[in-house]
Amino acid sequence: MQTIERFFQNYAQAYISAELAQFEHLVATPSLLLAGEHKTLLTDSDCLHQHVLTTVQKYRSLGVVHADFVLQHQLRLSDQLQFASLYWRFYDTNNAVLFTCHTSYTLQKRNDVWQVVAIILDDEQAAYNRVKSAQA
Repeated sequence: MQTIERFFQNYAQAYISAELAQFEHLVATPSLLLAGEHKTLLTDSDCLHQHVLTTVQKYRSLGVVHADFVLQHQLRLSDQLQFASLYWRFYDTNNAVLFTCHTSYTLQKRNDVWQVVAIILDDEQAAYNRVKSAQA
C-alpha cells in the first residue's frame, strides 16, 4: 500500500511540473478546495486542470521551480480516510526558499491508492501575497 509520505512526494512533483494527467490520479473529482471564506468544488477534470494550471502559473511568476514538504500531522479517520497537515517550502532556481505555507488534506483510499478529496489552504494565499509584494 502507498504511504502518505510517498503520495505527497508524487503530488509535489506533479504540482510543480503541472502534470495534469498525473493530477487526475492524485485528486478525486469531485473534491473540495477551502480557502478562507471561499469554497471551490472541483467537479471534473477541466476544473481540476484549470485550478492546477492557474496555481502553477502564479507560482512560476514568483520564480518557484521546486517544492518540498514536511508532513507535520497525520490522523487516521477510518480505514479509507486520512487527514494530513503539511508544511510546504517553495524554492527558486538558487534553491533559496521563496515562501512557506501550511496546507491540510483529507485523503481517501480507493483500491489501495490514496486520492485527495478535500484541500484546506491554511495560509498559502497570504504567503504568496507577501512574496508578490516584496518582489514588486
